Amino acid sequence: MSGHQPPESLATETVRSVSSRSTRRFVLILIVASIPAFLEGFDNNLFTFGAPYIVHNVHGTAALLGSVATGYALGIAVFSMLGGYLFDRTPVKYTVMASIVLFAGFTVLTGYVTSPAELFIARVGVGLGVGVFQPAGAALLGDIFFETRGRALSIFSVLFGLGLFVGPYLINPFLPHYQTPFVLSGIAALISLGLFYLFIPKTYKVLEKQKLPLRGMFNRNVMILSAAIFLFGITLFGFLSYYSDYLINILHVPGGASAGIYSMGGLGGLICAFPIGYLADKIGRKRGLTFAAALILIGSFGMFLVGASVGPLFVLTFLFGAGWGIFVGLCVGLAQDSTDDAIAGSVTGWIYLVFNVGALFGGPIFGALIPSGFETAGLITLGVTSALSFILTLVARPVVRSNITTV
Repeated sequence: MSGHQPPESLATETVRSVSSRSTRRFVLILIVASIPAFLEGFDNNLFTFGAPYIVHNVHGTAALLGSVATGYALGIAVFSMLGGYLFDRTPVKYTVMASIVLFAGFTVLTGYVTSPAELFIARVGVGLGVGVFQPAGAALLGDIFFETRGRALSIFSVLFGLGLFVGPYLINPFLPHYQTPFVLSGIAALISLGLFYLFIPKTYKVLEKQKLPLRGMFNRNVMILSAAIFLFGITLFGFLSYYSDYLINILHVPGGASAGIYSMGGLGGLICAFPIGYLADKIGRKRGLTFAAALILIGSFGMFLVGASVGPLFVLTFLFGAGWGIFVGLCVGLAQDSTDDAIAGSVTGWIYLVFNVGALFGGPIFGALIPSGFETAGLITLGVTSALSFILTLVARPVVRSNITTV
């Protein structure tokens, strides 16, 4: 691991000091801190796969899918920078726990809404919870050790992918009745809350009080990564807003097969996030990021070029998910590499903020382009944006020197 040892006089147990002393405790912290990512992924696909039924039940139109996805992204965007900012200034343990409580309440409410307005409010509320624990959790994982940053963030991605993978399978047997899965999601969130309380130290790292150099956050690499993640936000939320509708109502893929195809987005991240993250720690996180962007690019174009061919749809959705599963994590990791250790949370929050601002446009752009044809809408919303994002990763600079300064 990092080789940093906590001072003998240090009375406060921190995430970094505990991780330095014990590999088992380090792994436990990684897993527990990543469980909120599972909740996010699970709720994400739970809702997006069941969305056509939920929208029908609240007497909404197809356009509501894009509006609700935008509201969810808006909730995340509003709190993303706050979550990262709080990481640098408050006990991250209690910040994340409070956000899990918020998430649990609104995800259960999602299953019981009766109108489009209630659905919009519920998804904004879920987004607010995610907006805090997403950057705070990613900052916690990525900033423990420089040498393991890619792998640590990949655990976040793996559990997120696991949540995405199981979501469609869990909700599909209940459809068109979908309330129970959302209750189960709320219960899982409460279990996560208890584990976070038991196993995550109150203090993350010990730093002397200092004026945090936030202006230094906006360097060349961070601005390039900001543009790349903004475009990826459009790509991803175009996918999340309309891909299940495309499979079910446009291609008329049977329910079981459509659930299987859709779940490949999660399975790709589940299987590939850690190997890609491990590889990125060895060859450079910049190269790992470019590789992930290439997978997203292939999947984005391919999913809308093969028609209703089930086999290719399985493979291409898997490739899309494999890149998606680690792209955000490696973008965060490279941004953390490129800035001062003291503002790891703030730069993580900034990356998530820009990502979710981009996400606000994904659903509406796809929806606005549907009159030109569903395939055309997909090729532009996902294909063009993923191509531009890939190009930007090529011009980002690699960082090979550790910026971790203290336990």
